[in-house]
Amino acid sequence: MPSSVLDYPFLYAHLTESTQLTTAKGTLHTVTINRGDPHAGGIITVYDSNDGVDADNILANIIMDTAVFIIPQTLAYDINYIYGLYFEFDAEFTTADITVSYR
Repeated sequence: MPSSVLDYPFLYAHLTESTQLTTAKGTLHTVTINRGDPHAGGIITVYDSNDGVDADNILANIIMDTAVFIIPQTLAYDINYIYGLYFEFDAEFTTADITVSYR
């Protein structure tokens, strides 16, 4: 029988602002939107980068329209990255609160 601890050893991080999460290669597993301002909206951009914003290496754009978004919401990606993970929160989405699982 599979063990979630042994077979799926994901790390996690709770983010509330733009953050360089890791500078090593790996896999982005999920992004969970925990909360947000229902009147704000905004975009969280995920980059495959080891030094911040890199327009050539965008992995995902998470468009937040919390007026129609059910919160909490988990988005599954399971995509590989080479350089690292950088999450950029745009200026409009100041109440962002997400949890990222990766390895």
